[in-house]
Amino acid sequence: MKTNNRFIVAIVLVVVATLVAVVSCKKETQANLPGISPQPSKAFAPPQVDDMNAYLEDFKQRMLTATRGDGETLSLEEAAWHLSSVANYDFCNANVKFTDLRYDTLRYHIDVANGEVSLTDLNAVYASMANDIDAFYQSLDLQEKHFRYIGASISEDGQVMATLTTSYIVLDHTWYFEDDWEASLYCYEYFDQNMQYVWNTSAIDTLEHYLNLLEGREYVMPGEPLPVRVYFVYASTQQFNYTDHIDPYGSDFLGNSRIFAVEADTYAVPTLDLNKMCYCLDSYLGLGFEYISNGGPSLGNQRPVRWEIQGMQYEYPEQHKWDVFCHILYVTYGQVVASNDHPINY
Repeated sequence: MKTNNRFIVAIVLVVVATLVAVVSCKKETQANLPGISPQPSKAFAPPQVDDMNAYLEDFKQRMLTATRGDGETLSLEEAAWHLSSVANYDFCNANVKFTDLRYDTLRYHIDVANGEVSLTDLNAVYASMANDIDAFYQSLDLQEKHFRYIGASISEDGQVMATLTTSYIVLDHTWYFEDDWEASLYCYEYFDQNMQYVWNTSAIDTLEHYLNLLEGREYVMPGEPLPVRVYFVYASTQQFNYTDHIDPYGSDFLGNSRIFAVEADTYAVPTLDLNKMCYCLDSYLGLGFEYISNGGPSLGNQRPVRWEIQGMQYEYPEQHKWDVFCHILYVTYGQVVASNDHPINY
């Protein structure tokens, strides 16, 4: 049995050697034929053109007017370069200011034959890709959004990937304080950065205290000499719920609410750190004064005189595992009255 195996191996080696000799001989013969020389494969080199805009616009028209069967094909690298370049020509604006980036991927498929794709198939992929890029852009809830770069790749099995880099601006926005710097000055003074404030006890007590403290200011009545005594008469009390006030810039709370609200296990004890406490302070003060400014001249002589917070826990219907823990903000408004003809000793 061992002898037979050796014999079979010997035969195979002879056959392989013969095939190698034949192939080598054939290559030498072709190389020696007049007018025929080996054609090494060339890597795709992006075109060097004076007017890239005109070149890409012309290529788009070639794709649009290509018909199946006309025989025009591109290598995978060449097709990917044109796919990316035309997309950047159509959609990208890199000459903008931005503060952050996001990265996303779109996927498609194209038929590949002998390492090449037809121009008509490439046009079909680009048409789908262009529609998706536009829809994706419209869906982004970002400030000053722009596509910065769109890359493309095509694998040998026809998988097409378009990678989108989108720039945008994260706006620093405050509702009551002048800016983030002013807010941070107050917040680092008022709140302990190493403390977790329990949502319905220490968080409420602390927020109520500083909401009322920040609005304990003197009021100057137009046309009245200084100093002037001011007092309030009750005007109204307004309730602010988490479902009614959404932060368009985003928040850490349920549904991007401007008022504390989180989903958690029924027996959870949510807490607020310094950043969340600072956000609530700024947002709650802002809500209280927005009510006056949005009410027009009729409320121009009113001011918040008391800020109160109530903690509520709502159970989802037919879902007993998760609850909503939230604050309800109450602001009492008083009409500002000046009095100099009724002196008091208080």
